[in-house]
Amino acid sequence: MTTFSIPQNKPLSAVDLEKKVEEYVRELAEETDAVRRSQWFKEYLDAVALFWRYSYRNQLLIFMQKNDAVRVAGFRTWNELGRRVKAGEKAIKILAPFTKKIVKKDEQTGEEKEESYTYFYPVSVFDVSQTEGKELPELNIDVEGNSHQQLLDKLLAFCLTQNIAVEFKQLGVNGLYGYSQGGKIVIGSNQSVNMQANTLIHEIAHELTHYSQEGKKFSKQEREIHAEATTYVVTKALGLENKSASYLALYTKDKNKIMESLETISKNARQILGPLKGFQQNS
Repeated sequence: MTTFSIPQNKPLSAVDLEKKVEEYVRELAEETDAVRRSQWFKEYLDAVALFWRYSYRNQLLIFMQKNDAVRVAGFRTWNELGRRVKAGEKAIKILAPFTKKIVKKDEQTGEEKEESYTYFYPVSVFDVSQTEGKELPELNIDVEGNSHQQLLDKLLAFCLTQNIAVEFKQLGVNGLYGYSQGGKIVIGSNQSVNMQANTLIHEIAHELTHYSQEGKKFSKQEREIHAEATTYVVTKALGLENKSASYLALYTKDKNKIMESLETISKNARQILGPLKGFQQNS
């Protein structure tokens, strides 16, 4: 699939952008070449790792309009950073939230109650490659030190906040690095710290999604795709070595299931990366 064109010369609504996302995913679902579908998924996950703070819909909107984007910001933000948008560059349209408070009066009691409503509206952002000017500081996303013990410790602390017990023990089964049991994760103590961190991320993804009543509806294949893709996104975002992504693929051709999987992966990645990197979630 190539980048998806969004009209620049007419006003767009949030509904228009939602329809574009639906159309884009429908085209993906109809793609018959398995290799191309697998390659698309890997490239999309690379984008999620860069824009993990955004909602999965905005991740899709950025990727479908400019799949080589690495850092986006609005016109004013680029100006504040000493850069300007190059003439003739096309904006990337995403959705921004707007919360409006309305005071309503109860007809029976006469009591006034304030209610908040969240709306979404299109905004324009540009990738750094579409700008010029002052050099930006390098973003250091590597984990400090020569090992990943610090990351492993942070992951273990995260598990405590989620009421997930973690046990390290010798696993005799060849190729078994760890497993989850719904409230408990077991990690192979005979593995390297780096592998333990990778495995723990994978099993945390299972714990966050697949043991609830809602999560039990996913097939075994879907559950593994969620966990492996989440691990890929998290390790990529942290600058860590990860497993080959050649096995990652969306096997379903059901548009709704594809959307559901992308949303699940995005949500899991934000939930794990937020405490690790100390960033606040964007829309």
